[in-house]
Amino acid sequence: MTTTTIKSFEQPVPEKTTGRTPYVPRHHRRVLCLFPKYSRSFGTLHHAYPLMGKVQAFMPPQGILLVASYLPQEWEVRFLDENVRLATKADYQWADVVIVSGMHIQRPQINRINQLAHQAGKITIVGGPSVSGCPEYYPEFDILHLGELGDATDQMIEYLDQYHERPPQQIRLETKERLPLSEFPSPAYHLLDINQYFLANIQFSSGCPYRCEFCDIPELYGRNPRLKTPQQILAELDAIRAAGNPGSVYFVDDNFVGNRRAVSELLPHLIDWQKRNGYPLQFACEATLNLAQSPQLLEMMREAYFCTVFCGIETPEPEALKAISKRQNLSMP
Repeated sequence: MTTTTIKSFEQPVPEKTTGRTPYVPRHHRRVLCLFPKYSRSFGTLHHAYPLMGKVQAFMPPQGILLVASYLPQEWEVRFLDENVRLATKADYQWADVVIVSGMHIQRPQINRINQLAHQAGKITIVGGPSVSGCPEYYPEFDILHLGELGDATDQMIEYLDQYHERPPQQIRLETKERLPLSEFPSPAYHLLDINQYFLANIQFSSGCPYRCEFCDIPELYGRNPRLKTPQQILAELDAIRAAGNPGSVYFVDDNFVGNRRAVSELLPHLIDWQKRNGYPLQFACEATLNLAQSPQLLEMMREAYFCTVFCGIETPEPEALKAISKRQNLSMP
């Protein structure tokens, strides 16, 4: 790992410290938030969907649902997951703006959406992990949103309010100050039917303190996990249940135990919520293997009804773990 890369880990994009004043738009806009279809693979679990009633897709896309919630309340916002239903010509015609987000595996579908939106004469915006990592993948989009929710998002909203036509050349907006997770709105669960998904998802933290050689999470989101409050998590769980009954909720944190003190503070709230609501949901998460060294955390997770924990073992070979900088696994017998 190079010195330059290590320095970037230590100097992540800062968070806003002065508070946010919501932008008040002067013009009405219709925004279509589109999530592209995944190419089918073993990981999509699509073979199980016929056994699950109305299920059409794996998990709701947190990122674009968050953007949909962040947009001005005065604007009309629609959300469409193409894993549930493909966008039609009428969907594109309705919109003034089409916003897309996705990962590298969805790159062909993302660019296809851009092409269809441009055929309808609409402004197109792409954000999310793929374009943030490789903006050169998306040369035809009108606006690139690089980085997380923050000042670039506010600039995007202001631009869309001021201009109704496509820009003459591509615009790049890059986040210089991130919105603290403690100020994130709840994702726009009201725009979807949660029963169409294999399981629901929720985010408590962002970032991971470790430096596994193969993982880009510390580079994208930092090594010091940023956190939502327990109250935000409970409000989101209530919103998820209001949108349907998924049965299971997956914590999509890159490492659920990246900040163990924060998780220790969250779990009693989850336990109380489960008891008050009759344990309506199973929880699942991703965590490093050294979670096994924290029996008190495991006990609280069990009481909160965590039924699945995904751990990356990678290899039992000590030299291989050292080679990929996954030294936290070396602390396990």
